[in-house]
Amino acid sequence: MKISPRYWEVFSQSRRRWLTALIVLPAAGLGLLLQSFLDRFLPLWLEIVTLVIFVLLFAWISAGFWTALVGFLLLLRGRPDTAPGCPEQHLVPPRADARVAILMPIYNEDVERVFAGLQSTYRSLQRAGALQHFDFFLLSDTRDPAVWLQEEQAWSALCRHLDAFGRIHYRRRPVNNHAKSGNVADFCRRWGSKYEYMVVLDADSVMQGETLYRMLEMMEGNPHVGILQTQPVAVNRETLYARIQQFAQQLYGPLFSMGLRFWQLGDGHFIGHNAMLRVAPFTEFCALPVLPGKPPLGGQLLSHDFVEASLMARAGWEVWFLPSLPGSWEEVPPTLIDDLKRDRRWAQGNLQHLRLLAADGLRSAHRYLFVNGAMSFLAAPLWGLFLILGALASWHFRRGPGIGESLSVFQYSASNPLPVWIFAITAVFLVGPKILAMLWVLLRGESRSFGGAAGLSASLFLESLVSVLLAPVRMVFHSLFVIQTLRGRGVHWGAQVRGDEETSWKSAWQTFGFCTLASAVFVIFLKPYLGFWHYAWLLPIFGGLAASVPLAVLTSRPAWGRRARSWGLFVIPEEVHQPQELRELAREHVDFLPQLAGDPFIHAVVDPHFNAVHAGLQRNRSGLWRISAGLCHKALTLGPQELSRRERNILLSDRQSMLALHRAVWSLSDPDKSAAWGIPGVSRS
Repeated sequence: MKISPRYWEVFSQSRRRWLTALIVLPAAGLGLLLQSFLDRFLPLWLEIVTLVIFVLLFAWISAGFWTALVGFLLLLRGRPDTAPGCPEQHLVPPRADARVAILMPIYNEDVERVFAGLQSTYRSLQRAGALQHFDFFLLSDTRDPAVWLQEEQAWSALCRHLDAFGRIHYRRRPVNNHAKSGNVADFCRRWGSKYEYMVVLDADSVMQGETLYRMLEMMEGNPHVGILQTQPVAVNRETLYARIQQFAQQLYGPLFSMGLRFWQLGDGHFIGHNAMLRVAPFTEFCALPVLPGKPPLGGQLLSHDFVEASLMARAGWEVWFLPSLPGSWEEVPPTLIDDLKRDRRWAQGNLQHLRLLAADGLRSAHRYLFVNGAMSFLAAPLWGLFLILGALASWHFRRGPGIGESLSVFQYSASNPLPVWIFAITAVFLVGPKILAMLWVLLRGESRSFGGAAGLSASLFLESLVSVLLAPVRMVFHSLFVIQTLRGRGVHWGAQVRGDEETSWKSAWQTFGFCTLASAVFVIFLKPYLGFWHYAWLLPIFGGLAASVPLAVLTSRPAWGRRARSWGLFVIPEEVHQPQELRELAREHVDFLPQLAGDPFIHAVVDPHFNAVHAGLQRNRSGLWRISAGLCHKALTLGPQELSRRERNILLSDRQSMLALHRAVWSLSDPDKSAAWGIPGVSRS
């Protein structure tokens, strides 16, 4: 397929040169300033290592600051980016035969929440009058037979409720190779030729029908675009931790998103969900490579989305980020522990990306995304190492002849203003985006959407305080994640926690207790060796580590989150003006879903309707028949409770076995055996 010229590239190259200069020059300038002082008092090796790490960390902070500042200026301007070639400039009503597949890969998820979100998106498309272009596919990798059967029951009930048989499809893979990316790839191979576009959702995603239709118009009007990525915003959580994360993302996110779009243009990123993709080039060019060597740094890529965007762009297709397009939602982890579990998987995946930097043909913007993603975790050990080097420097100052503590780099004096300068500049780069975000909300007169001016200010202060306390905890855990990955300890992608689950004191102590103990040891041990000012600067870090256990427990409480909401704290716009799509996630909107009492496996065998639905979704697997026949005999003789999870999965996967077992159960003449299946024990002799 012929792809049009990239008119936006002239703009992007100029903008990225400016970004590079804005990152490099302040970092280099502060590095020279620090070097002029350290050069007089530190050994050469300590000076060089300290300077290198300082420059790297400040450059990392600087990239975020300039991105947020540019985003603020763009929002202040009041109109979207006008670079030629932006897909928002070319909208074409879709052809009558334009087909879009909406994919929702699921893995041992909360069934009620999955189908509530699916129904909400479906109804939204109905209201937008665009349903004729869209089909839905639930692609299950669920391994738990009970959850699997609940999914099938819910799918059947949803299709009846919406009269959507033939438009909402369900398929479970017998073998879940390569997790989510493999599930999507399997769809592309089997059914992708029937659809020109596909939308990938997460299990907790909801999208507005008008948003999906607008993306389809963009795809139709821009045949050179391969991926359109929206900015899903966090909603719907009640724990205090999640509410803080939702508030931060909704307040600061627009600045960073608009700035990121400004630098990227058509070399955008893909986050794996809430995006529309062109199926043919995705199938042809975006097969994930298998890295040479053993996991975790080799083998299968654990994080696939950035790589797929880079492969799409390498093939000549454009990838656009659409931060100004509303109507895209997701949910965040409910607790600190769940958030760190997700970070553990991301850490391994992002470090794997560094091995792709030398790959041929990749766009420079996507190489930068690989580095940026890895730095989001490498910054933690670098920061920790910088703190250790600072302690060595302070100790060296104290023991150096004729130097004394008055010349410590961590103490301010009239002859040594360096600490204040470094602290002030770093604080501006760290806190500046937060202040700009609040200023933007106030200038737009939308403070009510965040709980009013007073609530917004208090929420911003408390969110910043919690962030400061949690920063050293994240530093410790991210450093451990990096070390574990480099030492060859891998991790697998498992099911994520979707509900508002609390953290017990026992779990918190088991996870963070070593942080509390280590902080106490450091506070006591380091006091004699560090200068007063350096010791004082480290106390907030030790304080965050010491408070990690109560912070993890208390922020996991939904009751605390609801109380904060009642006080006007951590309010987000969707709570002030709730979209209909989010209202439809409430339990009363999914009361049509069946509530299975007892063992779902028994229901699937005994209930005629359920057995027919389940059998209709399976294939005859002749290779399993000999095993299945033995398992059927075991189930009939000993009862269903004697079947293991693996044995149930084997039976459930074979249509012939489930139909035969259904007939056999209803033909039982032994009352005791019938009772084991929930059938009244009536003798048929």
